[in-house]
Amino acid sequence: MEEKKKYYYYYIANRSFESAEISMLMDVVTASKLDAAQKEQLLSKLANTLGIHRARMLLNHVITLDKPKHTNSHIIYSIDSLETAIDKKKKVSFRYFSLDYEGKKVYRKEGKRYVVNPLVMIWDRDNYYLVCYDDKHSDTMNYRVDRMESVEIEEEDRLERTDLSNFNAEEYKLQMFSMFGGEVQKVEIQFSAGMIDDIYDKFGEGIYIKKHDENDYRAVVPIQVSKVFYSWVVGSQGKVHILSPHKVKEEFNEFVEKIKEEY
Repeated sequence: MEEKKKYYYYYIANRSFESAEISMLMDVVTASKLDAAQKEQLLSKLANTLGIHRARMLLNHVITLDKPKHTNSHIIYSIDSLETAIDKKKKVSFRYFSLDYEGKKVYRKEGKRYVVNPLVMIWDRDNYYLVCYDDKHSDTMNYRVDRMESVEIEEEDRLERTDLSNFNAEEYKLQMFSMFGGEVQKVEIQFSAGMIDDIYDKFGEGIYIKKHDENDYRAVVPIQVSKVFYSWVVGSQGKVHILSPHKVKEEFNEFVEKIKEEY
């Protein structure tokens, strides 16, 4: 008597993400400040959305060239608490630290808790930042989420500000120029053709660039003028020049002279 067996095969008809999209998300996880175990767990979850065979291939191809970074194993829980607080419009509190030359934690404010009004979180150069403000000052502040500890959602409602009701996170990110503060100013810069891609990367593709002559271009960009901006100009090795305002040009020249004195 011949026995016939039935076999059932299953396949995913529709995927939420394409393979290339999963690969990009895996790159973000790899570059994050999560600890090794959390990274491995998240990478496996992402890869497995594409099926076992494809997951194995993707995981074998994940390569990171990043140097070892200090990690905060609680960052994923901090992010969750901050997102909840922003959604519920509640204040948050946390302890904040930096690292000394030995890589040890040094707590700000002698370890006392910060209490702030969370506005939005921004991802910039492999770091999450909380954009927030306190009850006493008009300026917004930025804190690296991986430098936060013991994040808690407060019972008190967030102090609402009308001037931040239409807050534009993307515009703010461009103005902050890698999350370093300074006074927002419209700065006119002149640069060579070889810098055009870099200019778009720094200030967004929405800026207006005009051709000045055969070799040079100009643009007016709103940024928060800071040492980071000046360092970037210096790093262009003469391919970027500040044209105006005059005060910014003077400050840049002083910045360069200070570097010369130190070296």
